[in-house]
Amino acid sequence: MTSPSSSVSDPRNRVEVKGEPVSILLVDDDANNLLALESILEGPGHRLVKVQTADDALLALMNEDYAAIVLDVQMPDLSGIELAKLIKQRRKTQHIPLIFLTAHYRDNEHAVLGYDVGAVDYLTKPVHPAVLRSKVSVFIDLFRKTRALAEINRSLEAEVVERKTAESHLRVVIESAPSAILVFTREGTIVLVNSGAEQLFGLNRETLLAKHIHDLVPADALPMTSPPEMAAGPGHLGFVAEVHRYNLSRKDGSEIPVEISCSPIQSVEGNTLVSIVDITERQQAEAALRNANAVLEAKNVALQRQAEERLRRIRAEAAQAEAEAANAAKDRFLAMLSHELRTPLSPVLHSVSLIDEYPDCPPAIRESLQVIRRNVQLEARLIDDLLDLARIRNSKVQLQFQLVDAHELLRRAVEICQPQIEARHIHLETSLSAKQTVLSADPARLQQIFWNLISNAVKFTPQHGVIKIRTSNQDGNLCVEVTDTGAGIEPGKLVSIFDAFEQAPQRSSAGLGLGLAICKAMTEFHHGKISAHSEGPGHGATFTVVLPVVDAPIPHAEADKNAVARFPAVPLRLLVVEDHIDTANTLLRLLSRYGYKVQAADSVARALEASRQNAFDVIVTDIGLPDGNGVELFQQIRQESEGRSVRGIALSGFGTEEDVARSRAAGFDDHLTKPVDFSVLQRRLVQIGQEASR
Repeated sequence: MTSPSSSVSDPRNRVEVKGEPVSILLVDDDANNLLALESILEGPGHRLVKVQTADDALLALMNEDYAAIVLDVQMPDLSGIELAKLIKQRRKTQHIPLIFLTAHYRDNEHAVLGYDVGAVDYLTKPVHPAVLRSKVSVFIDLFRKTRALAEINRSLEAEVVERKTAESHLRVVIESAPSAILVFTREGTIVLVNSGAEQLFGLNRETLLAKHIHDLVPADALPMTSPPEMAAGPGHLGFVAEVHRYNLSRKDGSEIPVEISCSPIQSVEGNTLVSIVDITERQQAEAALRNANAVLEAKNVALQRQAEERLRRIRAEAAQAEAEAANAAKDRFLAMLSHELRTPLSPVLHSVSLIDEYPDCPPAIRESLQVIRRNVQLEARLIDDLLDLARIRNSKVQLQFQLVDAHELLRRAVEICQPQIEARHIHLETSLSAKQTVLSADPARLQQIFWNLISNAVKFTPQHGVIKIRTSNQDGNLCVEVTDTGAGIEPGKLVSIFDAFEQAPQRSSAGLGLGLAICKAMTEFHHGKISAHSEGPGHGATFTVVLPVVDAPIPHAEADKNAVARFPAVPLRLLVVEDHIDTANTLLRLLSRYGYKVQAADSVARALEASRQNAFDVIVTDIGLPDGNGVELFQQIRQESEGRSVRGIALSGFGTEEDVARSRAAGFDDHLTKPVDFSVLQRRLVQIGQEASR
């Protein structure tokens, strides 16, 4: 269906007048696209005919002539390419310039198809308005010129008998043509030129008339002329659709791009007119358009890359958030696992202490009790290793640096391991030869390093084997070597032996493989290095720790804060808050045996009720309680104490630095991590009692 603006009368019934508007045919199945094209191309001096189907387009072409056709490639009933073929098959319409528009550009495929069917240009949507207007204006101008030349041709037909007048009229028309015009005979002799040709070739009229057409335009650059039947009559200029592009040489040697077309002049002489159009500016405009399209494409690629990078960053950030959430969940799990594993160990240690206190306890029983105590402590050490590994991986290890004597800490580590050494009948040789032993270190963590290395040596050394501990100074460092005659290490394992969960060949009960990984991390936190050496399986191993020394005198060991009287100097009133029944019962029996006045509670509510009815000196409370937590409980008891001094000791299966810090901030004197050796708790209570009596 055509729009109202496309309805035109039969051109045979119209009388063409000078300056009559030129018609442009717009073909697009989308009405919005037609409106857009109309807004771009609308202007005085030409009219726009809009159609939406191929049939309407063919009907419009039958009614009138068009200067150009702007045609969409994608059509629902008949594609633009197929419609173009039909247009070019008709003699009346085959000369009309076609400009293809498409929104679907696939490399050069569409463009090649378009040019194959006679398109003069191929533009991709969205089209640049200025470019489209420029291209269409060229064809409007060409149409007008063609119409003018056709009029001249008709005039020549009417005045063929007045040859001189006709030739004069032709010369005037050619001279006024905006393009370069050359007229030559069948033999190629140039008989007529215009000023446009003089300007184009840089030669005067006389020189041009003296040349052969092939002196100026090579034969391969001249389009084939149309057959005689194309002519409408005598004197008619029959234009052909074929136009050649060529780089034409000028007198000064320069080359300019041109479009060349030939038209036979139907006359007795059989002359031919050559029209040559300088397309330098058009090519520059096309190049500018291509450059603009390239810049736009580059920007699109850049934007696409930015979008992909933004998406990758969003995904990466999401994966970091998931990893952090997973780590937090793992830390919570390890903390809860630690609490659940430690809690049942406390009553075991307390029961061992209860039995060990009986004066008539047989030696064999006491020996068994020590076995139980050591294994409970080993179990607690394994739990600590798990938590230490999590702290190391999350960079949450907090070290308290101070000046320490490495030999003193090494002796303490040996004392801790002494029962295992004696049980396996291992011969221990020590050679503490280092003169500089003062380090800036966290004493607990440094002792942990020494304890792990010695314990590891005991673990892999067979009964009646030998362990040697040596110290020396080298290049301002302290070197500590622990050598055993045990299982040894395969050469390929020496690099990975310090990795978490990595173990040398060993018994199935040899632990989790965390000790050496923790030793390595703790040593590096102290700006030191640790290494392992072994001649292979069966030849034992040597572990070496190198730590920087400090030029300072050996610090005096502080009096052992735990070296206090066995029984409290001052009887204390204790409130023990513990919801684990076995732990509560064994702890109450031990405390009562030592003369403390003890009352128990298994929840926050019962503890508050007891504290409001009785005055207590010390609150010994678990942190995790069924109806609250011990930190809040202790703070509330202190607030309700009405000025009385109430001391506190926290007992908990949660033993991270954060847990200890929270207890300290709440006012607790100490935070003891389960399983709690009763002797440690007893010594702390004795110290509190002595401080209260001053």
